[in-house]
Amino acid sequence: MRAFRLANLPIASALVLSALSAPAYADDMKSDEKGASSADIDTALVPVVSFEGEESARLSLAQRREALGAPAASVAVILGGEIAWARAYGEDVDEDTLFQLASLSKTVASAGIIALAMEKGVGLDEDISGNLTGLDLARLNPDGLPITLRALLSHTNGTTVSGFPGYLMSDAVPTTSDVIEGTGGTNTKPVIVEPNPKGERRYSGGGYTVAQHWAEVVSGETFPAVMRRLVLDPVGMERSTFASGTAETFERDNVARGFQYSGEMVPGGWRIHPEQAAASLWSTPREYLRFVRALLMAMDGDGSAGIDPAIAAAMTKPIASEYGLGIGVAEINGAIRLSHSGSNIGYKSNFMAYPATGDAVISVVNSDRGFPLVGDIGRTANTVYGWPIRARLERTRLAATPEDAKALSGDYSEMGESKTAFTLTAELPVLVGTSPSGFRFELVKTGEATFIDPKDGQEGTFVTSKAGDVSVTFGGTTYVKAAAR
Repeated sequence: MRAFRLANLPIASALVLSALSAPAYADDMKSDEKGASSADIDTALVPVVSFEGEESARLSLAQRREALGAPAASVAVILGGEIAWARAYGEDVDEDTLFQLASLSKTVASAGIIALAMEKGVGLDEDISGNLTGLDLARLNPDGLPITLRALLSHTNGTTVSGFPGYLMSDAVPTTSDVIEGTGGTNTKPVIVEPNPKGERRYSGGGYTVAQHWAEVVSGETFPAVMRRLVLDPVGMERSTFASGTAETFERDNVARGFQYSGEMVPGGWRIHPEQAAASLWSTPREYLRFVRALLMAMDGDGSAGIDPAIAAAMTKPIASEYGLGIGVAEINGAIRLSHSGSNIGYKSNFMAYPATGDAVISVVNSDRGFPLVGDIGRTANTVYGWPIRARLERTRLAATPEDAKALSGDYSEMGESKTAFTLTAELPVLVGTSPSGFRFELVKTGEATFIDPKDGQEGTFVTSKAGDVSVTFGGTTYVKAAAR
């Protein structure tokens, strides 16, 4: 077992490793190795919150999926460099069913873009502005700042536009340059390079779309073709594709349809994402772990599985806020964890990998209600397999009062928006939130004005201003209660 520490991560093209034995990587992935099985996770999920004096209920994966209304899920695990197991849950899905992996695309896309840069002799810190032909650079980059692949892929180039909602099957799908410039019927604002003198991480799918445009220009290929040639084929991701998902570019056989919060299927089955590097990878958990396995091997200096060690070294060097190039790089209890999460309309996903032991897990769900389940699966894998884990949330359950009900009940919208995001009502001793689509969640009181959702761990404190305005922040988003009529 190798001991990985942030202080030892690469400055040059290789990791500095301690001289201990590395995980042995199998030539292929065979299920049910090492006596492990899906039963390790699917029989008793570990909840995110525990309450003092209460025994936490541990639902099975099937029970949790049913409670959330998530039609299907798919999971795969690597232990010691070998596939331990892969399983799909739900109707009309199997281990080979494709899911839209949303922002997990960025990790694979980064590997391909770096490989292309190496092929073309372009440095990751080189200003690529001269190769962004077809774009209005004065509009994209009004201050004439350097645009580099390292900064784009680490979200530190100051580019705007965090994420993308995608397009309906009936929509005219814009080109890559249209998305960047906000033309051609795009549903997002133009991407702009803003000053970022401190090099802070500002999550930007827009930056990845700029990198995608660069790849298309310098290669003369479509982005899916670049990724097929440089990553998917070398790694062995045969069914996976960066194709947007239109009828012309995508085989629709054995594909998990996405579902909205309302429980209704996304019209057409899924949204189309021309922002392919940021959001359009279709894959299976088993195939995605082939990429992860290749990345872990490359970190150990072995490029035989399809990823050059220099690519792995560049990707896993932390740049800002525990993020490298397309991948989270965090130290947890003294060990390195690589990770990324993904959220497109109709799909939620997450993967975690531990280089020191060659272990990894990925979970995907085809529902907007799926993030709590994805979190439960990851937390349970950490617990069952003894991986480094952050402490669970431990709280004291309090009873919401009639005074709480009177002060906090009402319609809430995101700050600066007029559309209702959810409505709070009292079902004492808890508060219940309901979204316009009908999704319900409970809030348990844990402090004077603090409440937590026990199913996903989102916690917020309600604040009442001197003027009587009520607001609360959950997951970094502030919601404001509408004034009483």
